[in-house]
Amino acid sequence: MILLDARGLAAAYDGRTVFAGLDLQLEPGAYALQGRNGSGKSTLLRALAGAHRPASGTVSIAGHDLQREPLAARRALSYVPDESPVYPFMSGAEFLHFVAAAKSTEPDETASALIDTLGLAPYLHNRFDALSLGTQKKLLLAAGWIGAPQVLLLDEPSNGLDTGARDLLAARIAADSTDKAILFATHDNEFIARTGADTLSFEELSGEPA
Repeated sequence: MILLDARGLAAAYDGRTVFAGLDLQLEPGAYALQGRNGSGKSTLLRALAGAHRPASGTVSIAGHDLQREPLAARRALSYVPDESPVYPFMSGAEFLHFVAAAKSTEPDETASALIDTLGLAPYLHNRFDALSLGTQKKLLLAAGWIGAPQVLLLDEPSNGLDTGARDLLAARIAADSTDKAILFATHDNEFIARTGADTLSFEELSGEPA
């Protein structure tokens, strides 16, 4: 079953083509996207998530076209960027409920389990701008599991995490890859090994020389 289906995808910034003619079809599983810095991995994840409008091509999430059925597609999708886009005055709890409301749901058992295992409970009522970057990242990741998404797109998910949190996240990705398509960009080879992810080369996907 194909959960993420991108066809003929192209993206550009300031008139510069980042990639073109990119095809990607993912069944349930964990997939590590690797490539040199600045190659376009983050742009690809944003395009797949609908956060960056592609110059051409289509993206379907769990059978829903991201352009024609954006609400249905986004309900089946979670995207966790490398850096926090959250307003600094929001508390951790407010952010989690904001994400849940956007998906017409409530923070669920998986998100609650991640909050517990990542040790986030003491920080839920603190403002984001008072949290360390590592704690902010943990909250973003916990929010990514809200709503039982079928497709997760994670940009450098292990960045800023302590060893224990990184191992817990890797275990969660490995466990959930049986029924979800989880695509994450990373340079962390040890993290990839712990998730059991298949490696995808951005340069090969985009047709660029490695």
